[in-house]
Amino acid sequence: MKKLFVVGFAALLLVAFVVPAMADVKIGGIIFTDFYYLDRDSDNARFYRVNNGQFSYSNTSIQVPNITRLYGRWTNEDNVGMYIEFGLGQGGGGIDLSSSDDSVSAVVRHAYGWWDINPMFQIMAGHSTTPFSPLNPEQLLGTRDGSVNIIGVGYGDYYAGRFVQVRGTWKFDKMAKLEVALVDPNGNMVANNSYYPANYINNNSTLPRVDLSVPLYLGPVHLYPGFLWQRRSVDGATNIFTGQPMDDNMTTWIATLGLKVGWGPLEFSGEFNYGENWGNTRGLAGTSAPARIAMAGFKADGDINNAETYSWWVDLAYKFGPVTPNLIYGQMKSKNKLGVGFLNYDVDAKSQMWGISVPIDLAKGFRLRPELMFYDDGDLDVSAVATQDLGKYMVAGVQFQITF
Repeated sequence: MKKLFVVGFAALLLVAFVVPAMADVKIGGIIFTDFYYLDRDSDNARFYRVNNGQFSYSNTSIQVPNITRLYGRWTNEDNVGMYIEFGLGQGGGGIDLSSSDDSVSAVVRHAYGWWDINPMFQIMAGHSTTPFSPLNPEQLLGTRDGSVNIIGVGYGDYYAGRFVQVRGTWKFDKMAKLEVALVDPNGNMVANNSYYPANYINNNSTLPRVDLSVPLYLGPVHLYPGFLWQRRSVDGATNIFTGQPMDDNMTTWIATLGLKVGWGPLEFSGEFNYGENWGNTRGLAGTSAPARIAMAGFKADGDINNAETYSWWVDLAYKFGPVTPNLIYGQMKSKNKLGVGFLNYDVDAKSQMWGISVPIDLAKGFRLRPELMFYDDGDLDVSAVATQDLGKYMVAGVQFQITF
């Protein structure tokens, strides 16, 4: 990874100094430093396997999360462009890792190019975010705290991810555009999927994932409706009544609607996502219990049950000069059915978050972000007869952001 970062950085510098004069080149970067206090109650410590789940857990950390990044952008006179971005920071992110872990990870966050064929149509190819579910709340503290606390994933936000894709964008005046991306379909959602049997991983994808978005710009009101679809087949399930192996299909689909509206210094944003089998496609929804059970499960007869999930969040912000307080709330819930022996068990879980994040621009390129967030991992209910309290935790601190 270190070699990858060195080579990438050298390539960006090379591009900056040797491209023809008619090309436009920009190089920049952002450094994030998290300084926070984490406090988990005993139930939550047990859920995240801290201290063997015997005690509550609290810790102060100073970390450089891997959302820190370096980027380069290049365009030429034929409306062709390229963007490369490397993420770097401390490795890991598990609960038992502390700030004494000085290993450095480097990942490719973006590597794509585009051609604006005309003012109405653009084609893009490469590794980047997809157009689906584009809005995120202003929650940024605690990426490496063991619960992946970044943009509220697992507690209301669904992030469709940065993946290899081919995308077409059609622009309709200034009021709307249509974005359609064919996305690499391999892999599952980032979460601890320990609730599922091993043969669940034996699945095949022969069609690309389809991400669709239709942003609408209606004056101060911006709407972001979208749809995600993916089809896979699963090999290895066995019908317990016939003893015959089953080849079954599963479909992941998610519908989204985002809203952003501003009235002078006041801004309101929010997003709602609903669908089935989120965990069977790549994306980021954190490691909360609803994220962990959001994958299609096997019922007692070996057939597949579709997991049902929704998530939503709201963010109310008001700008006072260089200070912008953001009040944030979100929740996520999943329902599933899992077979054990001859019995089926209904499983459901809900998580919530609430708090405040206050970015403060103190100087050009220097931002301070105090943040106080509370997270409730709720209960894991099994057929309404067994309930496990997953506890609560708090993250409080400040993030330093330096941009060039």
